[in-house]
Amino acid sequence: MTHLTQELTASYEARVSSVEQIIAGTHEMLETFRSRREAMRTRLREALARAASLRRRDFDTMMEGILARQEARELQIKETMRDYLREQRLLAATLKETLSAHLGRTQAEPARSDAERAGAVEELLGGIMARRQAREGEVRALLAEFQREQEQIARALEGLLSNGGSLKVKEFKAALKLVHAHRTPRAPRGGGADD
Repeated sequence: MTHLTQELTASYEARVSSVEQIIAGTHEMLETFRSRREAMRTRLREALARAASLRRRDFDTMMEGILARQEARELQIKETMRDYLREQRLLAATLKETLSAHLGRTQAEPARSDAERAGAVEELLGGIMARRQAREGEVRALLAEFQREQEQIARALEGLLSNGGSLKVKEFKAALKLVHAHRTPRAPRGGGADD
């Protein structure tokens, strides 16, 4: 049982390490999206200033809503990823403590069969793994939703830029309206201890 406990704990700690790598990749993805969006925004701003005589200040005001939403979403994702990592570390520590405590109890209860001990450990692991999988699903859904939003904005801005020199303010406003209309409403996540 001691060996099993060590293997399970090491396995879960390796999982936490992979979560840390996923978080690093997520931060890199966010930076890539931000850089790409800023480059397109700058090109579009200059194109509208030249072709449609749109003042840069007016352009910035029009883009403000989209940019503010994206920055808020980026912060939400970073916070969610930090919370997720913190939860995974806590689960790893809880697993280690619980298995060690359980091992101590089972050695003090020699009448219990190995099958009974294994069943108790399996039940404990089932609860931990179910929680981890549910939370992982939430994180994946949040990242997928954000990626869809980023791709939609990129398509809208790239579509405007592909027009060449014939860009009009009317087209820009229509693209902004389309982006606003396609936003997926997101239900706020509760803040309870079991969330």
